[in-house]
Amino acid sequence: MTIKISQEETNLEVLARIAKATARKYDCSMRIDFKNGKRQIEFIGDNECKAKIANAVEDYFKNSTDEGDEEKSCKPDNPQGS
Repeated sequence: MTIKISQEETNLEVLARIAKATARKYDCSMRIDFKNGKRQIEFIGDNECKAKIANAVEDYFKNSTDEGDEEKSCKPDNPQGS
């Protein structure tokens, strides 16, 4: 008797959830669907924020210094959120 074992890589899902949490800081979000073998991630928000969000996520993994005082809005006329 042979038992089929499916090994699933979950690192992408973890990274997507970190990106989603970061996107919220920029008034954006992400739809994540990793059910039943799907790998769907949809960005919701201002496309100009994508690069800032990607850079912020990358910085998390670079052990960067605390730069939490930077402006979180992509729109220059918006006041900084709390």
